[in-house]
Amino acid sequence: MRNIGKITALAASVTMIGSVALPTVTASAATTGKTINWSEVAALPTMDPAKSTDTVSADAIGATGLPLVQFGKGNKLENEAAKSYDKSSDGLTYTFHLRSGLKWENGDDLTAKDFVYGWQRSIDPKTASEYAYLLDSVKNAKAIQDGDKQPTDLGIEAVDDHTLKVTLESPSSYFLQEITMPVFFPQNEKFVNEQGSKYGTSAKTYLSAGPYKLKGWSGSNNKYSFVKNDKYFDAKKVKTKKIAVQTIKDQNTGYNLYQGKKLDFTPLSPDQVKASKNKKGYEEIKTGATQALQMNQEKVPEFKNAKIRQAVSYAINRKTLSDKIVTGSAIPATTYTPKGLVKNPNNNKDFATDAEVKGAIKFDKKKAATLFKQGLKEEGKSKLSVQLLTDDDDTSKRVSQFLQEQLEQNLKGMDVSIKTVPKKQRLKLSTDGDFQMLNFGWLADYPDASSFLDLYKADASYNYGKWKNADYDAALESAEVKNANNKKPQYDDFKKAEQILEKEAGVAPLYYRSTASMLNPSVKGVIANPTGAPFNFKYAVKH
Repeated sequence: MRNIGKITALAASVTMIGSVALPTVTASAATTGKTINWSEVAALPTMDPAKSTDTVSADAIGATGLPLVQFGKGNKLENEAAKSYDKSSDGLTYTFHLRSGLKWENGDDLTAKDFVYGWQRSIDPKTASEYAYLLDSVKNAKAIQDGDKQPTDLGIEAVDDHTLKVTLESPSSYFLQEITMPVFFPQNEKFVNEQGSKYGTSAKTYLSAGPYKLKGWSGSNNKYSFVKNDKYFDAKKVKTKKIAVQTIKDQNTGYNLYQGKKLDFTPLSPDQVKASKNKKGYEEIKTGATQALQMNQEKVPEFKNAKIRQAVSYAINRKTLSDKIVTGSAIPATTYTPKGLVKNPNNNKDFATDAEVKGAIKFDKKKAATLFKQGLKEEGKSKLSVQLLTDDDDTSKRVSQFLQEQLEQNLKGMDVSIKTVPKKQRLKLSTDGDFQMLNFGWLADYPDASSFLDLYKADASYNYGKWKNADYDAALESAEVKNANNKKPQYDDFKKAEQILEKEAGVAPLYYRSTASMLNPSVKGVIANPTGAPFNFKYAVKH
């Protein structure tokens, strides 16, 4: 059983963009805050909270949606739709008390029933939400996903319009952090039914309730806006009338627009990092994220051979990749779970350092060649041709070209072609398992090792490569059921799972991600989150 009673780990350090604490904003700023011009590296794929799986839609839904609680100032949880909540002594029941007068942008009342419907729709197998597994800690969620119970059996109840009761399968210390994710957001049943299959596919087919309303998104265009929502309960704290967002995949274009003062935020390429590191506005935003290479065993049976998977991992010079290709926004990975996310409850040591299997994830050209030769022989092959699937943004393309070069140079008989597609298409191809190798990034949904390790359970929806290991699954089962309420042995279970993944090369970690960027020093109050949605714009203001 997944996601039950895990440790709430110490969060990775957060960067408050513009300042360590939010600046004081005068009352006049509420009407004089200038338009903020923001950029995203990929197109917005969806505004359906149940279908959101990427950082671009997480940013947009976070700006326009209304969770019960959210990560706010200093990466601490803040009450949003909920003005308060109670937790039962056994840890199984949470009762949320909603604010009065909550409204959807169309004027409809937002009540506890909207959360009940939203959660039930997200868990319904008919919705096909990839993030449905995040609800597994809620009573009956797993049985609903398995088809043994109905969505209405989910452990969530509207006691009245302003009282929401949630019952868990087992105590879960990270539950409040998890419900900041879009899949837990309220949804307006009448509106969703009116839109049908078009729900969340354009600004007109989406309903806001948060700080901003979504405007100008047709579902396929690359420019849209977050416009202040006067029906938001805390509208007086929203100091910006408009955030204009545009998709800019080419970093040179973004950098030139920033230099020309037509953009207030842009991520940087390696060359731009070198030119900008000492300039005012340069920021390195830390994230709880890892970039990795998934190898699809169903499309390429040879990847079932551990020696071939290990050879692929050993063939990659991660230091060169981090220093030369992703300069300013990468640290070579030595584990899958990134550094700064989890601490050992026994000695406060970082999980990534503690769980690292020395020599398992590193560049070893000789070892790579030997293992690859042995693996091919065992499979009765003399060569292996594969296609690498990647997003079409600049960084993803550069990384994939480097991987192609490394694998072909260091593994005799390896031929790699690259398939570059827009992020929306890549997400679908990944979900469908329609790839051979995948350049794959993962940002923690909440600060816990399980947010990474659960991806590679045999039946996990994000285990795109279909790697399976019984000992790995057993370690996670022990952590999440047997030791759900005993954090020290639970930590050891997670450590065991991480080390199995490293040794077996179930995935090939590449680097821990951060974002090197330029942010206009006149923009204050944007909060950068190391987990979940990258940015919180509620307090953003440009003078």
